[in-house]
Amino acid sequence: MEAGRLRHRIAIEQAVETQDSSGDPVIAWQPIGTVWGAIEPLRGREGVYAGNDTLMEMDTRITVRYSPLTAALTGLNRLTHQGNYFNVVSVAQIRLAQREVEILAKSGVNSG
Repeated sequence: MEAGRLRHRIAIEQAVETQDSSGDPVIAWQPIGTVWGAIEPLRGREGVYAGNDTLMEMDTRITVRYSPLTAALTGLNRLTHQGNYFNVVSVAQIRLAQREVEILAKSGVNSG
């Protein structure tokens, strides 16, 4: 892996269920680490929902170095970079060599 390719500082967050002031369950995001990675947009979609609201969604491939933290990512995690949220869809080791992890994510749908 070429170090210069991993130029984006990416925060990793985990969903944690908490309660709001009235005691109802809500999801909060807790930071659990940061890594360097490569973010590559793959394809986007756009649609009109609920009247005239436009919803845009982007499929994104994010490559990071292998670590116990990055190998353990699941759909309960999200990644953030410069105010953009990436909801984790799948995580795979590249060539099972414990060197790189490829994360497929969706962005633009919601904030996680």
